Amino acid sequence: MLLSCLMLLSQVQGQETEIKLLSERISCPRGSIGYGSYCYALYKAARSWMGANIACQKRPSGHLASVLSGTEGAFLASLVRDNLNTQSDVWIGLHDPTEGSEPNAGGWEWSSTDVLNYFAWERSPATVSNPGHCGILSRTSGTIGTTGMEKQMNYVLCRAQMMSVGGV
Repeated sequence: MLLSCLMLLSQVQGQETEIKLLSERISCPRGSIGYGSYCYALYKAARSWMGANIACQKRPSGHLASVLSGTEGAFLASLVRDNLNTQSDVWIGLHDPTEGSEPNAGGWEWSSTDVLNYFAWERSPATVSNPGHCGILSRTSGTIGTTGMEKQMNYVLCRAQMMSVGGV
């Protein structure tokens, strides 16, 4: 019995070491910050929504940022607020490819194809008479607003999967 307890203990300790090694080998590229299993980067680059989306996709597994939960939304709002001194809004990956043709603002989706199940609208597009069809994260309120796809925003918020370091 004592022998089997010692063997089990050594296996558990080995697993903890393995998990620690794996977590040390997963990182984000320079200039980005990790949250959950993603890396986020805030770039100063005057772009339309489409230009911002293309710029993010040039990075490995990159997209404009999706906000999938309240905690992620709070993290991103803090990232933007702490790193920008201006009142600028930031492009995120939310857009309405139906351009408002779906009832009750039902056409909104993430450019990354993540499921849209979290909403932190500044004002719901369904209640705005002429909403834009692309999402922005407000630096001042931390909520999601809308604007036109062609508008030039000065900042882009990208998201990508964390990378393995050393071939893990």
